[in-house]
Amino acid sequence: MKVTIREIAKKANVSVATVSRAINNKGYVHEETKKAIDNAVKELGYTPNQLARLLLKRQSGIIGVIIPHTISFFIGELIEGIENEAMANGYKVMLCITNNRSERELDYIKVFEQYMIDGLIVSSNFENSDKIMNLNIPIVSIDHIIDPSIPSITTDNIAGGKLAAEQLISCGAKYFVVFRGPSFLITTSERTLGFSEVLKQHDLTFEFYDFDLVAPDADFIYNYLLNNPQIDGIFTLSDSLGVITAGILNKLNRQLGKDVFLVSFDGLPISRWIYPTLTTINQPINYMGKEAVTTLIKLIQGKDIHEQHKIIQITLKERDSTKGHK
Repeated sequence: MKVTIREIAKKANVSVATVSRAINNKGYVHEETKKAIDNAVKELGYTPNQLARLLLKRQSGIIGVIIPHTISFFIGELIEGIENEAMANGYKVMLCITNNRSERELDYIKVFEQYMIDGLIVSSNFENSDKIMNLNIPIVSIDHIIDPSIPSITTDNIAGGKLAAEQLISCGAKYFVVFRGPSFLITTSERTLGFSEVLKQHDLTFEFYDFDLVAPDADFIYNYLLNNPQIDGIFTLSDSLGVITAGILNKLNRQLGKDVFLVSFDGLPISRWIYPTLTTINQPINYMGKEAVTTLIKLIQGKDIHEQHKIIQITLKERDSTKGHK
């Protein structure tokens, strides 16, 4: 009767991933743990080389995907792209939602070790990056740089910020505010940087405020715009924030696209469902998900990838929120 890797792990009282590292001499394994695994292998009648051959052929056919939540349209479209591409290549997706909680990240790391997933896609600001790298599996990040050694898929956020600024300036806006996501996100800093560079070229300044992208403080936005009627150029770093801001401007009887102009970011369907429709920086979210899977599969197969950190181009789609000036 053939022994399984799980039996070896159970006998040695360690994880399956630890057995894999010990047998293949990949990654750190404590000396006492190695001895326990060796004893389990001998007791069950298999040699390390036989098990190594088995492990080298073994693939779970599962790709792990870590996301912070499932509330936003962005995440939904991203998951669709990931799952469609994974299924097309014979992989199943294990979806893991952290709710931005560090303890959940650690729980999922244990799950990944148990199921020996073939690779991992991370689309969250993963706090336990050191532990996730110890999994010794291929990893690709989306919209985040976990570590310079881990391949990433992002859009050109700096260019997006520049496009937004140029569009608002072309409308004649003079007083600007940026409603952003959390400051620790690379997307937040890069989009703000691009926006700032263009305004500096025109000797213009702006204020910015950070929000939780899942549950932004709409009351703050309302009070800010109520008390600052001079604001005529608004850049929101997500379409969701843009929709909230547009609704507040309507309540304040500010005519969007005429006496105040707004550019949002993402290019989600919601930006064209509301009225007035939103001018937005379009990023190909579904395509980003597919590219992450394509890159990950190459890594799983041991193939070279041409770009360690792939930057996908964005476009500006002009709609009512900046068209009214023409």
